[in-house]
Amino acid sequence: MNNRQFPRDLSFQQFARLSAFIYATPLLDHQQFIAKWDVNRRLVAEICRADLRTVNGWFSQSQLHQSPKTYHLWYLTFADIILEQFDELPDFLQALLCPDEEP
Repeated sequence: MNNRQFPRDLSFQQFARLSAFIYATPLLDHQQFIAKWDVNRRLVAEICRADLRTVNGWFSQSQLHQSPKTYHLWYLTFADIILEQFDELPDFLQALLCPDEEP
């Protein structure tokens, strides 16, 4: 018997959901996140999986200023959801997002 799993086809609804996610805008940016939560730039760097120098560049008003990439903003959006709405998430999603969290 062959137990090899093949990729599953996407239903129209699944494809529509995926497309909506791809083109969605993150809920907040780095400045809004720091204004909302008492965190420092080092923690923002960890959340975004970025170097501290990169994060400092996001806040710079000089010519070194650079904007965060969309995926960085998604990390902050997901962190905000975890901080704000973790208890309302289903148990399986809590375990998936924070596997070391004790129930």
